[in-house]
Amino acid sequence: MINMMYLVLIALLALNVSREILKSFHLFELSFINGNKHTEARNAEIMQAFNNGMNNEKTRARTEKWYGLAVEARKVSKEFCDYVEKMKADIVERGGGREEAEKGNTELPELKRPDDMEEHAHYFIDGGLANGRKLQNKINETREKLAALVTSARYGEAIRNSLVKKTQLRAVDPADRKSANWVSTYLENAPLAGVVTLLTKTQNDCKALEADVLTVLNENITIESISNNAQVAMIIPENQSVMSGQNFNAKIALMTYDTHVGAQMLVNGQPVTVTNGIGHISIPASGTGTHTLQASIESVDPKTGEPVMVRSEPVTWNSYQASASISADNMNVLFIGLENPMSISVPGVTPENTIVSSTNGIVLRSLGAGRYMARVSGNRTSGNINVSARMGDGSIKSMGSQSYRIRKVPTPKFMLGNLPSGSYEKSTIIAQHYLYAYLEDFYFKDVKFTINKYRLHLVTKRVIPTNEITVHANTLNQAKSLIGQARSGDVIYIDEISASGPSGAVRLEPVTYKIK
Repeated sequence: MINMMYLVLIALLALNVSREILKSFHLFELSFINGNKHTEARNAEIMQAFNNGMNNEKTRARTEKWYGLAVEARKVSKEFCDYVEKMKADIVERGGGREEAEKGNTELPELKRPDDMEEHAHYFIDGGLANGRKLQNKINETREKLAALVTSARYGEAIRNSLVKKTQLRAVDPADRKSANWVSTYLENAPLAGVVTLLTKTQNDCKALEADVLTVLNENITIESISNNAQVAMIIPENQSVMSGQNFNAKIALMTYDTHVGAQMLVNGQPVTVTNGIGHISIPASGTGTHTLQASIESVDPKTGEPVMVRSEPVTWNSYQASASISADNMNVLFIGLENPMSISVPGVTPENTIVSSTNGIVLRSLGAGRYMARVSGNRTSGNINVSARMGDGSIKSMGSQSYRIRKVPTPKFMLGNLPSGSYEKSTIIAQHYLYAYLEDFYFKDVKFTINKYRLHLVTKRVIPTNEITVHANTLNQAKSLIGQARSGDVIYIDEISASGPSGAVRLEPVTYKIK
């Protein structure tokens, strides 16, 4: 992928050498340098395996031939990389060198003149120092030298041809002789930043080919000691759950195995049944989530003859709860100020990969396992809840959107203590202490309102000093003296009732109580 993106940058040079493109060359150079380090570490590990084989009397004889070829591969690769490294140092120095490294920054600094087109051109072209043609020859010679080291391996000639075909370590002139040659295209007519990056990429290509060669040589140490007597075609899926509109991706391979093996096989540390060399597992699905499996198979280290456990790469699979989504189309309502519980899920997608968002003042709080609490504030009439899914390749796909009406909690009803509107003995009314606002047959339980203010009138035919009182509380204490003046047939009328609740302040309907 990095190689392809580098070629895109080269193509962009024909259009415009902007500062951004030059900066991109430096970033690619750092990526190639980092890639070289990782590949070199991998190659060193393979060489350590060769050394272990040479140091063991049991394996030295079958290792020696391949070890010699591996040493030669390392030598050819190092010679080429050193040659290119010196060439890079020469053109960087001719092009003005690099910027001073910032304190604490260990990365290679940028070039001082990344857009320079002259100094290195003279260094490479035939009319100058002619190092370009030398480099081109060196690249192609190194490719052939490294690939030739595998010809004595099993199926060696076919492997050599395959390595030569797939490697990026090549410098070939265009087939059309009228076109510019390789030197003029990539070295003469490219800025200094592009040429330095190309040389680093070439080192990367050499290291990668070296790794392929070492791997082939190492495999041939033990290839004859492997005694598999059966084979089977395997389909290995990349995705355990596939969404409509997405692709089912799988790898297909030919697996060889020993039907007589009596080795122990473990999955997540637990032994499994082995029949004719193949292990079998059956795991009941429980709950909703992603599960990881890793297999370990007992084998024999061909280098030492000692028992060893060979471990597989981890494999994930998903389990889901069987469920149905049922809803009434006209009941998509969220109430302002309340905690509105919701369950949101996408069939075939785990909660961890389900992405939920909302609009227009709807705030969602995840409770885990696909459960959410929605809360709305302000004066809004509608809003949307959107659901997306993170696919196996990391992409995000929209799964749909649901529109919700937003409504205030209904106005509650007034109650004097435990007395609704009606006729009561005066003593019964005076015995009450608090005024309440309650919701009758509402969808949510325990929705609370608090009376903040009310006005109480005593309606009587008699003349009394005052017949009303306004109270800024939810208690009856301040009005009991006025109620105490009531007689049979009088009416207590309560209005201007104000209460606070989840949706804010509300005004309740007036109520009447008649004295028996």
